[in-house]
Amino acid sequence: MSETISPLANYGERIRTLRERQDIDLEQLAELTETTPEMMERIERSIAHPSFAMIERLAKTLNVPYDHLLRHIWPAKMIRQQEERTKIIDLPSS
Repeated sequence: MSETISPLANYGERIRTLRERQDIDLEQLAELTETTPEMMERIERSIAHPSFAMIERLAKTLNVPYDHLLRHIWPAKMIRQQEERTKIIDLPSS
């Protein structure tokens, strides 16, 4: 049986707070992160779960380190699984 890993509760509040500190409205954030205002609203309400690519765009736009924002959204187990999937295998040269 496969275990489901959910994002941390109320992660959207953190994103909203960061957005407001930057004095960016919801529509601007949506445009800057290449999504729709409706999707951005769902993320801020913790209804839609942002992908790792979206977290990267959010972090860049909100001027915070990627891993800082990532830790506020996904639990450590999910982050480790993602890191394992993206590791580059270094093969010895012949």
